[in-house]
Amino acid sequence: MKFTEEAKVEIVFGDGSTDRMIIKEVMDKNKHKYCKLSLFLPESGVKGIVIEVITGIRGVLKFIKNDISKFSMSYIVFIDKEHCNSDCERCIRESAREYGITVSTIDRLSEDLDIYKLKCTVGNKDFSVYFIFLGFTCCIEDFILKICNQVISEYDRKGCCKKIQRSAQ
Repeated sequence: MKFTEEAKVEIVFGDGSTDRMIIKEVMDKNKHKYCKLSLFLPESGVKGIVIEVITGIRGVLKFIKNDISKFSMSYIVFIDKEHCNSDCERCIRESAREYGITVSTIDRLSEDLDIYKLKCTVGNKDFSVYFIFLGFTCCIEDFILKICNQVISEYDRKGCCKKIQRSAQ
């Protein structure tokens, strides 16, 4: 895996420094197994241009809408589950519509996890987006707690990662 501007696949995060840190470390350890990727951190602005930071699905889709007009790529989106209600597909479609992104298909790739492949269009550009919602109830910390055999439960989503972190102490 190599982060490069020449990549045809771009990794985008909804927010969360923990998500980025864990995923980047895993990919760095396995870099000989992956294709060229480009990494985008929303807080850094659109390819060097400072933008208003919007987290969650709306922020990701706003970035993709601006990015796809200059580049033609596929996107892998890592996003905490707290940014969406229980119906991820509806949440994605409604947010995409808000930014003028047409979603032609959404395929759920896992029965156990919220992972989706979307075929989308903006203007005359077709592209794919893979949405990976992190966490069983809320965020990536859910996965970490589960691995550590900690009990996780449903939270109200607002600030739930902080609640999960406190319960693990």
